[in-house]
Amino acid sequence: MIRPSLNRRLVLRLVAGIVLVWCAAAGWLAWRSLHEVDEIFDQMLVRTAASVFAVMPDDAARAGAVRPPDRKLVGSDATAQRPAIVLRDARGELLVESAELPILRFDPGDAHFHSISHDGRRWRVFQRWDAQHQYWIQVGAPLDERDELMRKLLAPALLALLALLVLVPPTVFAGLRSGLKPLHRLTRSLSAGANPAAASLTDDRVPVELAPFTEAIDQLVDRLRLSLEHERRFTADAAHELRHPLAALRLELDLAGSGDDAAARARHLQRAQDALDRMQRLVAQLLMLARVEKLAELDDAGPLRLAGVAEAALRDVSERAAARSIELSLDHDGNDFVLGSRSLLGILVQNLLDNALRHAPERGQVNVRVGGHDGRVSLEVSDSGAGFAADDTARLGERFHRPEGSVGEGSGLGLSIAQAIAHLHHGELTFGRSALGGARVSFSLPRIAGAAPHVPGYA
Repeated sequence: MIRPSLNRRLVLRLVAGIVLVWCAAAGWLAWRSLHEVDEIFDQMLVRTAASVFAVMPDDAARAGAVRPPDRKLVGSDATAQRPAIVLRDARGELLVESAELPILRFDPGDAHFHSISHDGRRWRVFQRWDAQHQYWIQVGAPLDERDELMRKLLAPALLALLALLVLVPPTVFAGLRSGLKPLHRLTRSLSAGANPAAASLTDDRVPVELAPFTEAIDQLVDRLRLSLEHERRFTADAAHELRHPLAALRLELDLAGSGDDAAARARHLQRAQDALDRMQRLVAQLLMLARVEKLAELDDAGPLRLAGVAEAALRDVSERAAARSIELSLDHDGNDFVLGSRSLLGILVQNLLDNALRHAPERGQVNVRVGGHDGRVSLEVSDSGAGFAADDTARLGERFHRPEGSVGEGSGLGLSIAQAIAHLHHGELTFGRSALGGARVSFSLPRIAGAAPHVPGYA
């Protein structure tokens, strides 16, 4: 199978266009030349008739007195290209006749041109009266004379156009090969096998027409590099974080298998179960983080009430809060319609509540507040725990970073997942001190207009 050639396609299309233009130019040139030659010959016939009238006597009587009894024959001189003349008086009597033209019919009408055939030649004839209607003249010239002039005029011009037509294709081909050199250079750069992260294809040497193409390739390479970075970081983080629970699980199982004491064996098995549960949670969070970071846009975004998402998350953690006598509360003003993914926003609020419950003390408080202001809807989760250290706020949201004073078996991924979901919704988490004395984590989304009966998730 022959691959299509861009160079060949451009040459063929340009040559086809040039041929069409050449044909149009040649046709216009021939038409214009014929028109001009016709005008020149016709004017020559008109001027010849006027010249004859200028030398004729003023009245017919005097003309009759001086006119010889025999008709005068005036022949056309082919070398001088003199027109043939036929002259009559007002009565139609022949005064001058031509040896080359037949006896033309006396047609005392208005001035006009017409064509006749005589002796194998075609003639262009002009006839008219003089100003006093004393003389009637017919002036004729053979059409082959003007055809010869047409050939002499058109032949050099058409030969020049034909030479131009022959020379254009190789010139166009050479010009295209030279003009496409930047594309060949770009192809060599792509085929060189250089590290795509080391350099950009778009530089000052790239032509304006190729700049969008190279910029699109650079953007694609950047996205691929970012994706590979995420994959490498995910693999490194998973290997690093799973190493400890796997080692603990292996140790506890070895101890449980080697000991004879049933109580000790039960403790080791319980610790192994705890290590396995922690590893399961860690894997689930890693997979969730990888899934969220791979998303470029929200496929399931729709209008919803942010307070409804918060209520659903509070119901899910209510049993854990009740086990530690932690008071849960929700405040909202009802003006909280946003556009977002219900499932992802639910995970975000769930992670914020998990962190708040983990750091809240026994019989503490966790409050969720949803409210709209300045065209945005904010969700704020506060607890009555120890709060964040002032020098630790900048690192909150990093993978596997656990603030000072963290309790429980958290992996440090909850805030990272929440931060990634907030970025997908064009928002960002902010951290501070809550009115309850502990930590406060909030984010905001653009508010949209909505009515409760028509918006999914209304609560």
